[in-house]
Amino acid sequence: MKQLKVTLETITPLFLGGANPRGDPELRAPSFRGVMRFWLRALLGGVVGDNPQEIFKRESAVFGSTEHASPVVVRVNHQLPQPVGYSKLTANKTGLAYLLFSARGTRTEPEREAVPAGQTLELTFQFRSGSQDDLSLKAVLASLWLLTRFGGVGSRSRRGGGNLQVLSVQGEVPSSLPSLQLGAKTPSELQKELTQGLSQLRQWAAETFNGSLQPKFSGQPEFDVLHPDFCKIWVVDRTFNKWDEALNEFGSIMQRFRQRRKPDYENIKSAIQGGSKFQTVERAAFGLPIVFFYGSLYRDYLQKFKGQGLDEKESQRRAREMASAELEGTKHDRRASPLIVRVIKLANGKHALVLLRFIAPLLPSDERLKLRHNNREILANQPDDSILREFLEQVKKQLAPLLEVTGW
Repeated sequence: MKQLKVTLETITPLFLGGANPRGDPELRAPSFRGVMRFWLRALLGGVVGDNPQEIFKRESAVFGSTEHASPVVVRVNHQLPQPVGYSKLTANKTGLAYLLFSARGTRTEPEREAVPAGQTLELTFQFRSGSQDDLSLKAVLASLWLLTRFGGVGSRSRRGGGNLQVLSVQGEVPSSLPSLQLGAKTPSELQKELTQGLSQLRQWAAETFNGSLQPKFSGQPEFDVLHPDFCKIWVVDRTFNKWDEALNEFGSIMQRFRQRRKPDYENIKSAIQGGSKFQTVERAAFGLPIVFFYGSLYRDYLQKFKGQGLDEKESQRRAREMASAELEGTKHDRRASPLIVRVIKLANGKHALVLLRFIAPLLPSDERLKLRHNNREILANQPDDSILREFLEQVKKQLAPLLEVTGW
């Protein structure tokens, strides 16, 4: 039985829980299988085109399905250190706190704890004997390369959480695939390395899975695919001394851009105060769901309920309910953000940011946005993606130029 051992380092804190997401962090093999499967599917989609059945068939040959087991056995070996909580991670870093906000504590739940940055873990892959040995090995290496350049593991992985990189590899690594270990020392070198690696992987995938570098698409794909027409990648042309410095600056730009943004801010506030309709919510293009909360309305409602003789706790509960609303789709309550930010640790120890934007519909064309507030539902149209382009322009102006990864 072939075996591959990969030692990884956590570049940013990893929020990954077990049965209790807000309990102690747990590093579990199914979580790694899941994200690796996602990146293999994205790679396959970029060479197979509009053929979901064929893509599922190919990915299932590597990672299994309900009909047959995977030929790849994944194990995680680690010694978990003392976890670090959200509040300690984000102290005096408002931009980082904004990116990782769902890990904060709430009135009813404790804050989440993470595996700190700078920790090591080992993934062991064993390949059951059979005719698919070589295919499974290369598919695992390809998905790992993509995961450790563009993705993350666990909660907030599209906002810089759970970024991992390869420290060492034990086992056979075919020369036809890019190295799992990063060699770039500058943002421009990273740009070139990403271009070369993506080109190699797409060439391998097209040859192996009977695909094409120019597959046919009838329109925007309904899922995330790694194809130059439907995926844009940039390296921020600036280095940072620490991972949290990089994410904090990026998060601060995003926070300033999105907070109190017109017309969303006024539209939602009007709806909460009794309005019955609005055209769209531009911020939905960043992903769903979105929770809105208006502090000024909360204070007004709090005084109102206290004036009605309600006790402090009940007044707070009702005021919070009246001052907040949640936006989702009419059929889907979640849509992962099409914009991914991740931290790369360069070979010289400095840190860089990589941005990846998938171009795909926010929701199916027959679906609308739904704002839920106080037992009411208000429908609106889906937005276009112009807000994402505008945000990236702000990143260029406020953070650093963006080096686009092209030619892959």
